[in-house]
Amino acid sequence: MNALVVADRASEWRRLKALVLDSVSSPITRRVFNLGLDEFIAWFTEEPRPAGFTKATVTAWRVALEARKLGPISINVRITAVRKLAVEAADNGLLAPELASGIWWRRWVGRRRRR
Repeated sequence: MNALVVADRASEWRRLKALVLDSVSSPITRRVFNLGLDEFIAWFTEEPRPAGFTKATVTAWRVALEARKLGPISINVRITAVRKLAVEAADNGLLAPELASGIWWRRWVGRRRRR
């Protein structure tokens, strides 16, 4: 199950997006996540994605954002929103948990925690 089940149904997409947006408390983060998720779903549906919603798809999304010459912070917040989408999709049975784990885990690889 690597298809983003809700991608072709607007009402379910809004429901899943609301789950992501409701999981953050900051109004600014909510606004930026909303923008990022709308941009992602527009990009995701504009042409066939044979791999479905996978880590490779998220990497391709990052490349597309870099091609638009967005800054690192703008790219990272959009990618974070999509990773949060993967977690919410898995939690709601819309994406295989191992795929969501692969998408989410990439964020932490190679980073050190600072205290």
